[in-house]
Amino acid sequence: MGGDMSILTRLRKEASRAWAIGWKDIRVYYLSPPTLMFGVMFPFALFFTFTVGRSLSITQMLPILFSQTVFWAASTVGPVVIPLERRTKTFDRYLSAPMSLLSVILGKSLAGVVFGLLVSVIPFFVGWLFFSLQVVDILLFTLGILLSCVAFAAMGIMFASIPTESVGNIMMPMNFIRIPLLFVSGIFIPIESLPWIGQMVSLFSPLTHTLILIRQGLGIAAYPVAPVISVAALLLSSLLFFFVSRQFHEINKRRE
Repeated sequence: MGGDMSILTRLRKEASRAWAIGWKDIRVYYLSPPTLMFGVMFPFALFFTFTVGRSLSITQMLPILFSQTVFWAASTVGPVVIPLERRTKTFDRYLSAPMSLLSVILGKSLAGVVFGLLVSVIPFFVGWLFFSLQVVDILLFTLGILLSCVAFAAMGIMFASIPTESVGNIMMPMNFIRIPLLFVSGIFIPIESLPWIGQMVSLFSPLTHTLILIRQGLGIAAYPVAPVISVAALLLSSLLFFFVSRQFHEINKRRE
């Protein structure tokens, strides 16, 4: 009984520390220029670049906008915050503090999750106010947004394990992954239009499953994948990104 209580006490303390780190990042970094540029302006600019002039209906465009904003916003915060904190030695103080590395990673990820959720509110209200957006399946829509925020925030933390004090040194390799994903995940090119090998590759992209769940939540025809598979894919992606990021940050911690 005493052992169970000590475990619960430790979990409470670690959760409290993770929340404190995440809340600090929310207050300090959400309005920083790199966060606003890569997390808000860039996805909207990409959206208008690839949709204006194409014969797409509102029902086709809104899921794309939802998926893009969640993808870019959630994955941007970690790669902005961590190198800036390396420069000021704040991140080093976290690593030397009496808290686990997992608490630091979860706190940084939490800031990305919340940012992704906040930015996704923009297309939701635009669709609701001006285009009579209707959510047919609230559970699938919510899972699509929430699980995607978790997965992409973890992906951002994974890339932020690159030992650098420059935001650009992280954004550049990460964008080499993020931008191609837009073309194999049904965002700019329908998955059905891809060759069979492209369709197979798309199923390994978490962004594909984001778009599928959001489309199904809005009652729009999506690539024929069962919702449970898309949910499982996003959960597995989150666990994989968290595991890899923890391993890489652990290596960096030993070197420092």
